[in-house]
Amino acid sequence: MNSCSSGEAERWKKCSSFEAARFPKAWSGHPSKGWASAGEAQRLQSGAALVKRGKAKKREKDLCRGAPSQRPDPRLNSPPPGNMYEPRPARTFSAQEARAAIRTVLEGRLREAKYQPQGSALAAVELAEGVKAAVKALGYDRYKIVCYLVLGATRASDLSCSSRAVWSPAADTYAEFCFQNDSLFALCLVFAVYQE
Repeated sequence: MNSCSSGEAERWKKCSSFEAARFPKAWSGHPSKGWASAGEAQRLQSGAALVKRGKAKKREKDLCRGAPSQRPDPRLNSPPPGNMYEPRPARTFSAQEARAAIRTVLEGRLREAKYQPQGSALAAVELAEGVKAAVKALGYDRYKIVCYLVLGATRASDLSCSSRAVWSPAADTYAEFCFQNDSLFALCLVFAVYQE
């Protein structure tokens, strides 16, 4: 059993990692070129053991000294400065405020109205624009307002409405209001989509 000379042991101690050590030509790292002789293999193994022991001792010293551990930097999770982009709304959209604005517009324009099939399409567009303007006047920044309004006659029949959109539950929301009198009904949905 061969042991390392003191010079070789010192060389191994100075190496910062096992990979940084210079190996003799007997082992090239490729199986086709062969293994080192028994003496050289023993010498390589003892050198690797010295490197491992050195790393373990260094870790122990760092722990005893109270060296900082490998924790993430808390500054990376801090909020951005004032001039940086903020992905969340400063003031979130209130469905209750929007519902009150929708109610005001629809009740003001449709209280005494009678349903007429010929002009209902144009009336629906005008009502939707009025509702959209009233909701935008509430002053929500960076929200895209989409108004969906259905105007129809009051009858003993059912109506089904649906819509699809890409939605972020954290920032996007909607408000709805349904107005009805003896002659007509108006179903209004306002979608508030936050623009990042």
